Amino acid sequence: MPQADLLGGSVPGGVGGVGQGVVLQLQKTKPWVRFLSVMAFIGCAFMVLAGVGMIAFGAFSGSGALNGVKLGLGGAGVSIGMGVFYLVLAGIYVYPALKLWRYADRIGALVDSRQVVDLEQALDQQRAFWKFAGIVVIVMLALYPVVIVGVIVAGASGALK
Repeated sequence: MPQADLLGGSVPGGVGGVGQGVVLQLQKTKPWVRFLSVMAFIGCAFMVLAGVGMIAFGAFSGSGALNGVKLGLGGAGVSIGMGVFYLVLAGIYVYPALKLWRYADRIGALVDSRQVVDLEQALDQQRAFWKFAGIVVIVMLALYPVVIVGVIVAGASGALK
């Protein structure tokens, strides 16, 4: 027997409709979620192009000099390393872009169906996006001290030479 929560909460078993107010708020959010997803995909594409360009530049410059001009900082190796780094970053950025895209898709399904199960799926995609964002912040906070110490050591080493 179908049940409904008159206060707008979810009903055990995931059946029932989602209130108009919830659907309207998510519907207003959908274009922005989709926009950010598209921007993330475009950013990934530019990172791939930059990475491939750096790798090609490093491979073709080979000796660490281009037209007789010394590239410095290890030349080709640094260029190839940075290119690979950009490709890895592009690969990492695809995940949140996909999660935002799927979140927008699930909002669209919710607008059409007004079913709790579609709301739960939309929120699950949103949760996965924010979980990823939180993990990235934790990793960055852990790396900051390492990078700061590395920069200080490199600077001191350069000053002593």
